[in-house]
Amino acid sequence: MTDAAPVPVGPAAANAAERSPSVQRSRMRTLRHTQSVVDAARRLIREKGESFTIQEVAKEAGVALQTFYRCFAGKDELLVALFAQDARRGAAALAAMVDAAVDRDEPEEPHDGRLPYAAALVREHLRLAESRPEELRDVLHPFVDLFADELRRAQAAGVIRAGHAERDARTLFHLVVSHLHALICHQIDDPPAAVGDDLWAFCAAALRPT
Repeated sequence: MTDAAPVPVGPAAANAAERSPSVQRSRMRTLRHTQSVVDAARRLIREKGESFTIQEVAKEAGVALQTFYRCFAGKDELLVALFAQDARRGAAALAAMVDAAVDRDEPEEPHDGRLPYAAALVREHLRLAESRPEELRDVLHPFVDLFADELRRAQAAGVIRAGHAERDARTLFHLVVSHLHALICHQIDDPPAAVGDDLWAFCAAALRPT
């Protein structure tokens, strides 16, 4: 006697299974665990830098090690997710600052940024940019997109030269990031506000209409 052949599952049955309450509850639970792990990693980086272990982050998140591996394949995947979340939040905050600065007479005093959390992220960013360049490039797209949007507005207003907004945005973004890295790693000793002013003057001169 032979075993019966498996019954094929059609698209309708598969879609019904996807919408089932048990599947939805499982997905929501995974999302909660994933966010808990990312938040725990962020806390550990602020406390001790990037040298935390997977066991430590699982304990901090209050989840089992098995649960961690259901969310992430390893520490690098976790850090990429943390970068992605911080990039989205940072780009949204920067966009709000840009909008608020339109009618402001005096620029907002910049933050120093040379903090343990920022320094740890810079070190991990440089490492992951070599081992996972495509993922890191995708993660930072929110900032580049914001730069490109502002450049297009400035070009339309005639206050900067015409050009390829996306390419110029990428150039400007990496110029800013390289200076941020140098500040955090103490390769530049000037006050951050002075560095920001010099960088702004340099970029404004490069983009000035000809």
